[in-house]
Amino acid sequence: MVDWGFLRDQKLRDIVERALQHVKKLREEGKTWEDFELHEIKASWWDMRKLVYDYQLFEITHKSRSHTFYRFTVPIDEVEKKLSEYKLVEGELEIISEEEKAQDIPHDFWDTIEGYDDLKEFFIASLRANNPVHILLVGPPGTAKSLILIEVERLSGSVFITGGTTTKVGIRDILVDKRPRILIIDEIDKISSPDDISVLLTLMESQRVIIAKHKEHREVKVKTWVFAAANTTRGLPPELLDRFQIFYLKQYDNDTLRRVIVKCLTKRENISEDIAKYIAEKVISINGTVRDAIRLARISTSRDEVDKYISIIRKYRRPELK
Repeated sequence: MVDWGFLRDQKLRDIVERALQHVKKLREEGKTWEDFELHEIKASWWDMRKLVYDYQLFEITHKSRSHTFYRFTVPIDEVEKKLSEYKLVEGELEIISEEEKAQDIPHDFWDTIEGYDDLKEFFIASLRANNPVHILLVGPPGTAKSLILIEVERLSGSVFITGGTTTKVGIRDILVDKRPRILIIDEIDKISSPDDISVLLTLMESQRVIIAKHKEHREVKVKTWVFAAANTTRGLPPELLDRFQIFYLKQYDNDTLRRVIVKCLTKRENISEDIAKYIAEKVISINGTVRDAIRLARISTSRDEVDKYISIIRKYRRPELK
């Protein structure tokens, strides 16, 4: 079976293109002999060796002291189709990537994120890099990991998934169907599928997705930045962690949490500053998180309602959190 991985190598693709043209010319001349020698397609013995033994695209049909002849192992129509598909995908990706990179990052980007100015700068540098720099945020709940990822999701070409739901669709299908520039994975530590981990490893290392099923073997080039968050790195394969720049975040102190909640509720939930500040104080009083504040803001229209719902939350909270 042909391994179409040679498509990633420009030099090998050029050799295959020349071989295709040579065989087409023989057919136009009415010849049934479709074998060729290295000098006829301007190929070196070493490169042809890869295409014969590593990728099985060519086979040796005759070998002597003075001559070695080669032939395609599959119909040339199939080879032309694979080359065309690869060029189309590669060309589209280059265009999309340049357009998206050229776009301005929103003027209010990071407005909901309090602090982490140096980390924000690192994210921007990654987004503007020519090649992906993948980032993993690690820390307990309440450290703004998800808020940062949600902010990044605002950029065009982003796809947001959570680790606990990836097995229902499969990361491979998401990448092939949507071709995202940015893949955002919250709770990546909850990914349990070895297949999803394998897809991520290949994507992050070589920017490609391998499809091998039902006698089909092909590769799709996908230039994707991966930004992820996890409560812990425990259980994540070392080779996956090695592909990330990892940042360990600490839990907010009360003053910072207060500012984060107010900023998030006023900027993203359209809550008045007065109610936002009141919600922030109440959430802090029960050792709550930004998510608690967002939920309260969505169901409360007054301080009285905030008090009512806080009392309900406190009543049914785990004993150690009351």
